[in-house]
Amino acid sequence: MKTFSSTQEKPTQKRSQVFPTNFHLPERKYVALVSYGGFNDWSEPFDTEDEAMLELRCMEKRHSFETIQTVEMEGYFPERAIIMEEKYVQSGRTNGLYCGLNMADGSVPDDNSK
Repeated sequence: MKTFSSTQEKPTQKRSQVFPTNFHLPERKYVALVSYGGFNDWSEPFDTEDEAMLELRCMEKRHSFETIQTVEMEGYFPERAIIMEEKYVQSGRTNGLYCGLNMADGSVPDDNSK
């Protein structure tokens, strides 16, 4: 079931948060927000932040928030991560350091005009 208006297969990002209705007054209420793609679902205002957090959890379950895959989860350059992982495995490293893997491909010039 497609629940967002984008032509992409996945929404760009998703978020779920509790917001105060104001930041400048001591008397405030709290609302919950579930947002993904072009879809926004706001709750009714609650007197305490804890009540809004409970509603937020219910809203996340209603919208199956945890199962929504986003482009943001892939990272901006997933192919770069794959290349770096292949170079890491080829280098025989086991220390978790990815520094200097591209040094074998050539040196980086100090002059930016080149």
